[in-house]
Amino acid sequence: MRIILAYLDHKSADINVREKFSFTTGRIREILKDIVRDRNVSGAVLLSTCNRTELYISSQNASGMDLVQLLCKYSGAGERIDSNIFNIKYDNDAILHLMEVACGLESMVLCEDQIITQVGDAVQTAREEKSTDSVLETIFRLAVTAAKKAKTTVRVKAVPGSAAESAVNFIATKCKLDEKKVLVIGNGETGRLCCRELLERGAEVTVTLRKYKYGDTIVPFGCKTIAYDERAGFMPNSDIVISATLSPHYTITCDMVRRLERKPAFFVDLALPRDIDPDIKGITGIESFNLDDFCSDYEKANLKEIGEIRQIIQEHLLRYLKWKSYTQKPIQEIVSRNEMY
Repeated sequence: MRIILAYLDHKSADINVREKFSFTTGRIREILKDIVRDRNVSGAVLLSTCNRTELYISSQNASGMDLVQLLCKYSGAGERIDSNIFNIKYDNDAILHLMEVACGLESMVLCEDQIITQVGDAVQTAREEKSTDSVLETIFRLAVTAAKKAKTTVRVKAVPGSAAESAVNFIATKCKLDEKKVLVIGNGETGRLCCRELLERGAEVTVTLRKYKYGDTIVPFGCKTIAYDERAGFMPNSDIVISATLSPHYTITCDMVRRLERKPAFFVDLALPRDIDPDIKGITGIESFNLDDFCSDYEKANLKEIGEIRQIIQEHLLRYLKWKSYTQKPIQEIVSRNEMY
């Protein structure tokens, strides 16, 4: 059984390209169903985050499979994309990469918190669509296990726990957040993380809600709320606007901002695909930032810690190799060995 990986990430592709390969959960389900229709494919898992898109395939007959072509087909990008932005890995190299991803060594924010959940969610989605097999189940389980061990035993220095925290830190270098009025569009996990970080720094935070259901909607304590449809009318009251939704369309357009008599000074886009029309950078008096603006190099301050995490990864890779060695033994050999005891 071979494992094949094709991926692009923030190191190989900028946000303009990555958003073309950003898939919703619904779309991922459709893609997985289509991939496993190929009789040569034993299993498939598709990981899609703000920083990366990665397709893992297990196959008994991998010859002739072009995963880059598959990703381009499903994204609709076709032949317009330079194939050099993709990386291809096989077998142990692919497994090692997955474990490094799960541990946060490949993240834009070193060892960020969200990636463990995202890796776990990716294999869970594949499991629900019956597109996994024992090999992919095993490597993803070991990757998540390694990541959890690294998270609890290795403490990296001076690193934000999420893109939201990194973004707030970045904006804090541009202006004092104390008493600043901030509009956060989106009450998902990233939006709530932003709200909490901003509140801790003394900002006055208002968050949008699409609808409110008692017991279902979580609003960070201290936040004011407005309906999502009221966002344009509220922007003149804001100094900073942060958008972090799963919307397939812009939550903030150029026309929307140009019509404002008083415009916020800063716009921060934490979504992929992007929420904020990038052309607003051309509007006088406005600074606009996206995910690629918050990438900082924390590796130099954590060389020892990264070495410890890599040791954990090697231990879990060895566990996979032992599992593989055992499962590939002839059944009769295993039975004979068991009869000895």
